[in-house]
Amino acid sequence: MKTAVAARPLTITVTMTCLLAVVAAGLSCSGTSGTLSVFAAAGAKPAFDKIAAAYAAAGSSVDISYGGGGEVLTQMMLSKSGDIYVAPEQGFMEKAVAGGVVDPATVRTVAWMVPVIAVAEGNPLGIATLDDLVAPGVRVGITREETTLLGRYAPEIFEKAGLTAAIRPNIVTEAARPDSLVTALAMGQLDAAIIWDFYGTRFPDDIDIVPLAPDRLTGIGELQVAVATWCRDTAAAERFIQLLVSPEGKELLREAGYLTDENEARRWQP
Repeated sequence: MKTAVAARPLTITVTMTCLLAVVAAGLSCSGTSGTLSVFAAAGAKPAFDKIAAAYAAAGSSVDISYGGGGEVLTQMMLSKSGDIYVAPEQGFMEKAVAGGVVDPATVRTVAWMVPVIAVAEGNPLGIATLDDLVAPGVRVGITREETTLLGRYAPEIFEKAGLTAAIRPNIVTEAARPDSLVTALAMGQLDAAIIWDFYGTRFPDDIDIVPLAPDRLTGIGELQVAVATWCRDTAAAERFIQLLVSPEGKELLREAGYLTDENEARRWQP
């Protein structure tokens, strides 16, 4: 499978040991006060499960609820519960700030994502560029603008390439979430879709990734975290976030397909 970003090899044993040391250092300064509650985007689950395991192994309890970025944000707003929000894109975090769900001073970007073309595993149609999406019969999927930042980026990318009118007849699906497009590709219901690059690492047996040149893009995505305004233990929340931004935490995010170096990410920023 072709992916835009290759993860460096690293043994989980070494990574988890280093993460334990990071958490233990934090625990020496302040105690725990119950289970830390995290509401997180489902796409980040592979990396966050490992980070949560290290956090718990060091003596701190954590519970993570996964779902769509908007879904878990709504749960937090309605229940007034949760200590940390993990937004899959900066647009969701902007809504969280505007709704008073998170403290804006605590917002951190922990990883970046790049829009790409995804095709079925093996790329049966040989799609190599945006121009290939205008061929008759090519079934293209995008996401909806009201539910994901990609839903805004995809039409912008088509417009920037001067392909809006030509591609529009081939768009057969507008999904609420990018992972729905991955499913459609795997089931043979689509030939191509605009999604985030990290999905190629998460679903290597289902899709291939066709990178877009930086000058074709109109923006990139940011995986962001923030502490809830009603957080019960801000010290515990900060320890968890420190895990995410530590070298070992970043390595786990890289293994999950994310970009974690800001300078590298900005190379894709138009």
